[in-house]
Amino acid sequence: MLRLQNGSVRSVGNLLRRWPNGRSYTCRTSRYFATPFICQGLVSDLVPADISRGKRSYSAGATNAWSNEFNTTSGKKRTHKCGDLRLSDVGKEVVLCGWALNPRKAGTEISFIPIRDHAGTTQLVHEVAVDLADSMHLRDNILAVTPESIVCAKGIVRARPSEAVNREQATGEVEVALTEFQVLNPAEGLPFSTAPRAKPPSEETRLKYRYVDLRRAHLQENLRKRSLAAHTVRNYLHDQGFTEVETPLLFKSTPEGAREFLVPTRQKGQFYALPQSPQQYKQVLMSAGIDRYYQIAKCFRDESLASDRQPEFTQIDVEMSFVDMEDVMKMMEGLVKRIWKDVAGFELRDTFPRMTYEEAMGRFGSDKPDTRFGLEICDITDIIGSGDAEEGIAVEVFKIPNGANLLSNKEVEKVKDIILKEEFPLLGGKINPADLIFLRVPGDLNQDWTAKLKFIKSPMPRHQKGIATALGGVQPGDLLVVSRRVAGYLGPHTIAGRARLLISKVLAAAKHLELDDKLNFLWVHSFPLFSPTEFPPVPNKSALFESTHHPFTAPTSSSLSEMPHSPGSVLGQHYDLVLNGQEIGGGSIRVHDPKLQRYIFSQILRMSEERIQSDFGHLLDALQYGCPPHGGMALGLDRLMAILCGTNSIRDVIAFPKLSGGDLFVESPAEVGEKSLKEYHLKVLDQ
Repeated sequence: MLRLQNGSVRSVGNLLRRWPNGRSYTCRTSRYFATPFICQGLVSDLVPADISRGKRSYSAGATNAWSNEFNTTSGKKRTHKCGDLRLSDVGKEVVLCGWALNPRKAGTEISFIPIRDHAGTTQLVHEVAVDLADSMHLRDNILAVTPESIVCAKGIVRARPSEAVNREQATGEVEVALTEFQVLNPAEGLPFSTAPRAKPPSEETRLKYRYVDLRRAHLQENLRKRSLAAHTVRNYLHDQGFTEVETPLLFKSTPEGAREFLVPTRQKGQFYALPQSPQQYKQVLMSAGIDRYYQIAKCFRDESLASDRQPEFTQIDVEMSFVDMEDVMKMMEGLVKRIWKDVAGFELRDTFPRMTYEEAMGRFGSDKPDTRFGLEICDITDIIGSGDAEEGIAVEVFKIPNGANLLSNKEVEKVKDIILKEEFPLLGGKINPADLIFLRVPGDLNQDWTAKLKFIKSPMPRHQKGIATALGGVQPGDLLVVSRRVAGYLGPHTIAGRARLLISKVLAAAKHLELDDKLNFLWVHSFPLFSPTEFPPVPNKSALFESTHHPFTAPTSSSLSEMPHSPGSVLGQHYDLVLNGQEIGGGSIRVHDPKLQRYIFSQILRMSEERIQSDFGHLLDALQYGCPPHGGMALGLDRLMAILCGTNSIRDVIAFPKLSGGDLFVESPAEVGEKSLKEYHLKVLDQ
């Protein structure tokens, strides 16, 4: 903008400027800057040489025409955010900055343009003053603004006419009558619309242009909730006497568990690894006397991506000295309740129920049971009798009331097909179709419906009566799901447990099962400390075991004596926090005795002495130089926030998530040059 010699102000974008060397530059009036703005000092030495309608030319002194091609001004100092204004602000002069939405006009005199920032949206309005060219110019500039351009606006707050009030918008009772308007950075055409009702593009496109995607209100709200949750975590744990300690991200490779991300160094053959968790560091901090540690920690696993899995993820990591299992669960339960209160505005009053792993597997067929609905599983092995049940085989059943009428044959077959395609490693792989049977209870209850259970060698009335009694009675139209499996509880779920979960989803989708507003928290504890690597065991071969949780979990005192001769019978002081069938956190009391830790490494997990010293010597040293009893837990922040925000994918609560192709925004992972590869002693193989 120029202040002319006669005192008037005129818009200027590219003008005819004459430099000292005599060269001229012909320019047009900018459509981006409204007339009322005054930009003093930019071209203050210009003097009008000719002013005519449609063309203005000026002679320039020291003005740099090249620099005026760029937007460098930040506009006026904003006084309010776009979601702040209410009726109480009527009459105030305000300055708003934000993203312009689609402008529109009503007749020839009135123009509207909404402006949005993180706080909300306000409607700007401009009315053309009669016979004022500047006012017409301002209107033209408003209507020429492209959506999502960055603008600065000054005006007076006024109440909207009653018929124009927008009750769905927080600022819907007011609007701002424009006096000044400036485009700080015009936007090119967007790759997709951010309007609330616009159909979103593919997820690949959304993540490639994530900065555009994040302008959508619900994603903004998700990130702000996440920020509030992190703030709540820090306040709560600080008040409980915890110390926040950052642990290194450059760790060492520990091959057990998920694949790691390796980090090469310039020392030939030497690698760091990104940590899957700060597990060993936080235990060593207990030996150091920190007493109560926490960290909102970044963790890394090189595994397949899913809606609830990312290669880099965040967990709320906690460790405490001189505690037992109940102490840790009580502390973390208090933290979860505080998060729900502060972030979701909902107070969780009841104590979370406790359930052993064995009970969870028996009643629900899952180590993370969804207890929002019934469909509980009954073991009917004893009802069938030893003559009809093979040795080492368990038979289970659950009832879907009126399920024969609620579920079509097609839906039942789809559930069965899904289960038959799944792998059950601890049951020998895929299951036999004959081991999963769906029975419809006929209209005549005296009819023998157990005849369809081919594994019952001699069906008898007592079988049918016993099954009905175990299920609390059956009615015509009920659907029974019967499964056979290897006896005992191993792994995360049983065949019946998978069928129960899949059927619940079908029923919920058809509105036959209400799940939406329920919050069923549950502690599951006392897991098997070790799991066999081969099952069923190979004859004449000692069973090999791996840690069910991790090798640092302490056994329960009552089952410790079983470790030398029956490791599979030993229970661990391991506990998981489950919400609506999803594990949101897990932890354990740790082994603090170096002799017991070494025994687990060498005698149960069969690690060589060389490997023990190489991978865990530093931890054993920390234990033997005076380490208190301790335990801890980690809550998955990403999954927790997905639940709090009501989204099925953790990608919606992470600012820059990854897909299987990596980070589509920065296009990583990416190749590196030969020079860098050589510096790190690396070579890319063709195969």
